[in-house]
Amino acid sequence: MIGPMRSARSLALHSAAREAGGAQAAGPAMTVLAVMLTRIAAIVRGAGTSYVLVQVVIWHAFYQASPARLWGPAVAVGWAAVLIWYLRRRSPPWPLACLDWAVYAVLALTAGGCVPPVIRGQAGEWLFVAVSSELIVPIWFARARLSMPLSLASGVAFWAGAAATTGSQGSSGPRAATVVLLFAVVAVHWSGRQMLYRRASRADAALAVADRDARDQFVILSRNIERREQDRLLHDTVLNTLTAIARPGPAAGVLSRCRQDLAMLERALSEPAAPAGAVRRPGAGLLADIHGVAAGMRARGLTVHVQAGPGVLGELPALPVPVALAITHATREALANVAAHAGTGEAWVGVSLLAGAAARGPEPAAGGLAVTVRDAGAGFDPGQADPARLGVRRSIIERVTDWGGSATVRSVPGAGTEVRLCWPAQRDPGAGRDPVAADAPAGQLAAPW
Repeated sequence: MIGPMRSARSLALHSAAREAGGAQAAGPAMTVLAVMLTRIAAIVRGAGTSYVLVQVVIWHAFYQASPARLWGPAVAVGWAAVLIWYLRRRSPPWPLACLDWAVYAVLALTAGGCVPPVIRGQAGEWLFVAVSSELIVPIWFARARLSMPLSLASGVAFWAGAAATTGSQGSSGPRAATVVLLFAVVAVHWSGRQMLYRRASRADAALAVADRDARDQFVILSRNIERREQDRLLHDTVLNTLTAIARPGPAAGVLSRCRQDLAMLERALSEPAAPAGAVRRPGAGLLADIHGVAAGMRARGLTVHVQAGPGVLGELPALPVPVALAITHATREALANVAAHAGTGEAWVGVSLLAGAAARGPEPAAGGLAVTVRDAGAGFDPGQADPARLGVRRSIIERVTDWGGSATVRSVPGAGTEVRLCWPAQRDPGAGRDPVAADAPAGQLAAPW
């Protein structure tokens, strides 16, 4: 129930802000302003109501002499209580603001006789305080074209009512200072409305522009990631298969590899794009995918040992679908590189939980995971690798960093190669660096195989 109640309140404030500030100014800044004004209006109206009650107590002899004079304070207090109750729940729509003005305009015109003669027409009388505390609602919450006429009409009504009441008793009329003070209150409110609504409108416009730019950048980033993934699939399938065809060897193995590549492309083309926030099954899901990759590589003649570290099955975090796919594909490409370049028929794949000390980057990675692919093959010298070959960079490193993870490659000639893929659970998917522009850590990233 709490969620729907908050949603309804937010919609009510949003609607009131739109009606008060204009149809184009209904963004977060205007909504926050409406919330603040609603609370301020309730406080001001409560203070004005308390003052009315204090005046009735102070001048109790005047009201005891003629209890009928209590109708004015009773109407002021009763209506204020209703409005305060409403303001504590939601922002007033413009029709209610107009009705509030009408109630106090009638009081200003007719309730002069309910004020003790000694203070009648002065700034200290309860009717003046009630009218001045009421101005905040019609000025701030009525529509822009009604705000100024209503506020001026309140001052005119008070002046006319005070003039009529004091005139009947031979007075020279309402005191000019009181009327001037009331119009000064109107001027302050109106100036504040213009300034704050204008600033809130500008803030909402700037936020809308920033939001639109962020959406455009997200679209561009998504397209770039999609394009890079297509490049990776081409590298992992077509290009590698063509390379295998060009090399001497049995035709049966090449045909089997072509079938596997076609199956991979068909899966990639048939699978719908998963939203970034979609979560895959935890633990066993990723392990099952890695076991599937290992089985495919065994069919190609590479012996793959899959090892799960302590606590992996029970504690491996749930992964967003794009992250799980990226790690799976990067693992497959790392094993393919072992089969093609390492000069060995054996590789090891380890899946382990990350501790804070194992984190890559500034954020702690407790609760994340690491997948390590290693072999004891020929290895290579990173400084001698051909930079035009983009297998490691595109198919392994960028694949993981595109979704907020990290990847490192360590290799020494004659001592094998290790590829380490890390994903810290605290990071948001897609928060990684731009892999195209990112530089590799010194001494860790080899030029691609």
